[in-house]
Amino acid sequence: MELTKQQIKDLKNKKFRKSNGIFLVEGEKFCADILKQKIEILCTITTNKNLKGYPNIALVSEQVLSSLATTKTNQNILCVCKINPCEIASVGNSLVLDNLQDPGNVGTLIRSAMAFNFKDVYLINCADVYSEKVIRASAGTALSARVHIVNFEEFTSNKQKIAENFLSADMFGTPLSEIRLPKSKIAVIIGNEGNGVSKEFLTLANKKVSIPMFNGVESLNAGVAGSIIMQKISEVKNVRS
Repeated sequence: MELTKQQIKDLKNKKFRKSNGIFLVEGEKFCADILKQKIEILCTITTNKNLKGYPNIALVSEQVLSSLATTKTNQNILCVCKINPCEIASVGNSLVLDNLQDPGNVGTLIRSAMAFNFKDVYLINCADVYSEKVIRASAGTALSARVHIVNFEEFTSNKQKIAENFLSADMFGTPLSEIRLPKSKIAVIIGNEGNGVSKEFLTLANKKVSIPMFNGVESLNAGVAGSIIMQKISEVKNVRS
């Protein structure tokens, strides 16, 4: 697949990535990670004339590469990759992100999901997982995670495949330490940074859970809260097994 310079620049745009089914990966570390995954690299753009092991290498000047990159830090390699959607079929615990707009939160939560053995991540109206900001915030784990981009109707019609139990983060919910966690698959729902979990997902949830806090702190950042909940669930599950 041959792309013009303008088309590669357009990969900074979510709509262009989605409509063409491709995304951009920047930097040596993340491009090396791509090689290890079952992700098709359509073309490799680099300033390194000695680069080997990548498909369809195009050698360009530093000026051209800088004009294509989304980051200010100079990179010496970019990979244009094909998006491979995952089939909805959770293989373990899942993380569900409901309308999260901050790429930092989305990336952090994907990274935590991988760390705490949450096998699948479902994104409903969230920041684009294929944006450079999300990939960096996830430390590259977004490239290897089983990520599903769905709408609410698709999610609910497949909920039996996803989990038997749905736990929603809610500041007025039962403290996490007081909840007896089921042995079957769990899906943890984390809501929007400002509005929390939507009414639709609150209705879907079997239980609402909160994190006890002290010193007058009312709430936590979505990325922190979701990470704490997943860590606790992972800890309890491991003890039981």
